[in-house]
Amino acid sequence: MKRILIVGEKEKGCNVNYYNAIQASHAEPVQCDFEMPLAPQVEQCETVLFPGGVDINPKCYGKENVASVKIDDELDSIELSIIDIAVTLRRQILGICRGLQILNVFFGGTLIQNVEHCELHTRDGDYDRAHETLLLPNCFLHDLYGSQKICVNSAHHQAIDVLGKGLSSIQWASDGVIEAVIHNTLPIVAVQWHPERMCLANRRPDTVDGLCLFDAFVHG
Repeated sequence: MKRILIVGEKEKGCNVNYYNAIQASHAEPVQCDFEMPLAPQVEQCETVLFPGGVDINPKCYGKENVASVKIDDELDSIELSIIDIAVTLRRQILGICRGLQILNVFFGGTLIQNVEHCELHTRDGDYDRAHETLLLPNCFLHDLYGSQKICVNSAHHQAIDVLGKGLSSIQWASDGVIEAVIHNTLPIVAVQWHPERMCLANRRPDTVDGLCLFDAFVHG
């Protein structure tokens, strides 16, 4: 059974939707222990998942803080270290929301600290908004969902600005915000949306099934 290392929030309860999706895809979720050496944890897993979370400190991409909130410098440092280990080992990487953003920063990219007209992307109270996106023809997600236009959810106020080296964008919202990227030579896919809140008990009629993305990483 494939083992997927979940990086991010320290408590399993914060990641319950990721755990459920991974288990439903017949893989074993493994919570990263920040108090233990990181390299052996990455080595023992085939895939590393970087989930959603707080904003990244803009100093990580050479900018002053103008709109970033709830910064966790320890988390930034740990995630960047784990990405470096995973890239060196050529582990499969899946980034979700903040996960996409930290991957972009690792590869030298920058972030928009607050998306203009971000009501398209932020939550409506406790509910994720849904919106249509455009996919690059014949890309990974196009092949997965069989359409060039798919609806996804949103729960973010930051987004990719300058794309990191080696990354290519494959999905965009109507306002031009990048919704997904792949790496050109490494087994890395990252999405700005939350597939774990688009599947199983959280399946919704106005988006595609997020479980397909987890299945692709487990069985692909």
